[in-house]
Amino acid sequence: MTGTRILLDEHVGRVFERLLRERGHDVEQAKDQFGEYTTDAELLEWCGEHEVVLLTNNAKDFERLAQAYDHAGLLLYYQQTLPDTDPEGLARTVDEVFNQFGSDGIENELVDLDEWYEWLHE
Repeated sequence: MTGTRILLDEHVGRVFERLLRERGHDVEQAKDQFGEYTTDAELLEWCGEHEVVLLTNNAKDFERLAQAYDHAGLLLYYQQTLPDTDPEGLARTVDEVFNQFGSDGIENELVDLDEWYEWLHE
C-alpha cells in the first residue's frame, strides 16, 4: 500500500492525524489548510479537484453532499469517540479500505468506516 492524500475534517484529532502519517499517508487538517470557516461543500469540492480523500464524522452534512459533488472519496465514521478511544484500530481500518480498493477505488464513494471497523475487530 502506498500512502494516500487525506484531508481530516476539523473535528478529527491530532493523535489520529499522526498515526495516519506514520502509516505513510499524506495527511492534512482542514483547519490548518483552510481555517475554521470553510463550508463542507467547499472542502469536498477542493478534495475532488485535488484528488484528496476526505475523512470526517459529520454524517449529517456529508451524506447529502457526497451525492452532489464529484470527490476523491469520503471516509465517514459515525462513532464520534472512535479516533480517541481506539485511534490505532481506526487507522488500521483506513489502511484496510485502501488495501482492498486503493484510493482510486473509492472515488465518488462514501465509505462507512464503522462497518469496516466492526468487521476487522470482531
